[in-house]
Amino acid sequence: MNRHITPADLADKTIDCHTHLGISAKAVACGEYPYGQSIEGLYYRMHSGGVDTALVFPCDPELYFDLAALVEGRMEPAKHSFSPAPYVAENRNLMNEVFRFCPEYKDRFIPFVSVDPGRMVYEQVDALQKLEEDFPIYGIKVVPVSCQTPITELLRKGRVFLDFARERNIPFLFHTTVDPQETYSHARMAFEVIDSAPELRFCLAHCVGFHRGYLDRAAAADNIWVDTSAMAIQVQAVLKYPGFMATGDDLFAADYTDHTSVMRSLVEAYLDTILWGSDSPFYSYISRRKQGEAADAFMDFDLKASYEDEKAALDALSPELKKAVSNTNTIRFLFGK
Repeated sequence: MNRHITPADLADKTIDCHTHLGISAKAVACGEYPYGQSIEGLYYRMHSGGVDTALVFPCDPELYFDLAALVEGRMEPAKHSFSPAPYVAENRNLMNEVFRFCPEYKDRFIPFVSVDPGRMVYEQVDALQKLEEDFPIYGIKVVPVSCQTPITELLRKGRVFLDFARERNIPFLFHTTVDPQETYSHARMAFEVIDSAPELRFCLAHCVGFHRGYLDRAAAADNIWVDTSAMAIQVQAVLKYPGFMATGDDLFAADYTDHTSVMRSLVEAYLDTILWGSDSPFYSYISRRKQGEAADAFMDFDLKASYEDEKAALDALSPELKKAVSNTNTIRFLFGK
């Protein structure tokens, strides 16, 4: 497999396991924030924070869809799409940005592709096979809520993506939630997929909603990790949006008035499982998002933090814990044992 970065290259590096490149046309059209990020902008954020390397993936699969419908919360193919299938254009744009437009930064970035697990899956796989002739692919990112496709489609026609990953020994990173109205990305659905493919590696994003049961379940497996991406606003959401994150006895016990304290508690409890990630630029999220199939399943988010807040969570750890979550664990997730 064509790779430009190896585990040896990452020794002693601080790795951000969750960042995005590209734009969200829907966010621009709706006046939402943030709406995109360039590789140069991400590089300087990392440089200012002392971060060496980042896993990167596209934002949303919008170039295939009709923008007016997206604004209304509907996923309809455009009459004249700018992408032949979901994420095809976005994946190639990301690779071009990393390797062709800004090659001076390429050794700092580890590109993942994104996929829609249920639409035009064979067309997507064909495009990925062509893409890997030119560029290295290190993993697959799936954001079911952005596609409005249930993650469990990976158990049906989307199983071709599991095969693609298996043949190349690359991992998956899943957007996850425990919001009961979210019918695309719920953690219980993600675990259905994971249970079907124990030989593959998976990371569950956003602290799995701080759900103690799901965190325990991930920690008990040797092929599952959990990332802390957008930690500051996830902690804000516990208090600001009751029910969106885990609640009651399901909520991991921590001080949710201080995201750095939550980070320390989480890593101390799940040292071998946690990966540090910023979710740049989505460490802020001011947006209206469709959370499920019901007509009224929309949620308005108003959450604000910074890259510095995400790095502060990492820097709140001891050197030993910091290395585990921003290096050792991430290398195992990427490349296996």
